[in-house]
Amino acid sequence: MNIDFDGPTSTTNAHTLRQVIEALLERIQARDEDLDLAALSRIVIADDLAATEHRFGVAPAGAEHLSRIVSDEGGLALLFDGSKLWQILSGDGAEIARLIHHLHKECWRLHDSRAPVPDSSDAPLARALAPIVAAMWQEYRINRRSAWSLPADSDLLLNHLAALLQALPDGMQEEITLYYAAQDLDDLFAKSLGRIAHLMQAVAHVQGYLDGLGQPLKAVSAEMHALVADSFLSPIWLTTAQHLAAGHAIGAGELADIPLRRDVQAAFATFGLQIRESEDGSDVWLDVQAPERPETLH
Repeated sequence: MNIDFDGPTSTTNAHTLRQVIEALLERIQARDEDLDLAALSRIVIADDLAATEHRFGVAPAGAEHLSRIVSDEGGLALLFDGSKLWQILSGDGAEIARLIHHLHKECWRLHDSRAPVPDSSDAPLARALAPIVAAMWQEYRINRRSAWSLPADSDLLLNHLAALLQALPDGMQEEITLYYAAQDLDDLFAKSLGRIAHLMQAVAHVQGYLDGLGQPLKAVSAEMHALVADSFLSPIWLTTAQHLAAGHAIGAGELADIPLRRDVQAAFATFGLQIRESEDGSDVWLDVQAPERPETLH
């Protein structure tokens, strides 16, 4: 494996960093025999991750990021923040466990980068919901396959999902109220789509871990199970969980995507919004609280 180092911290500790990364990759690949890292051209460990991202022609992902996958001359490079990486290795066992899981997930992202893009519908509604469905599949598949390396102290993003359940109803109602005041349907569509996308991605994230662990939500957190059961998410949670598991079994493609698109539509409907195709199939319509006539999104 070609590993490059840049910066005083990364270069000074290059020997140890190389040994750790190579050992972790060997362990992950030994455990996951189907993992294919042929797309990985090199690993770059640099003190200044933002500068390295610029060098690879991408905008920095943010100060909180530990790593980034970028294009690299026909392949992919995995960039690491060397200062953060060395700080983690100098820390306790819990931090190292989180590093192992982080690298494990990056490996599966690299694996998925080689997968051919399956054929999908070019219908307007399918195109509009495609980014949400694709993000759901990515979260679900990566988390399901990397569940064995999940740190013992991980909350599986349950706290984040709980916060969404509490905040989303008021947030969606606010967007609808603003729509009635401004009559800006495009703005309502964009903002509600963002909120629903966030919710469904979180659902897929959690469910991927649960299916990877072979555990229902109730077994992992009785409190969260009760919260979901008593919330607007309850029917969506049950059907989406079934559709994710079934779609994972049959593989990527339109048959797996169709049920998830329906789940996304159901999430919209929960808040009084109906997203659908026009009768002639040429556009996407959004009905707001059963208006007298549908309004068209351009």
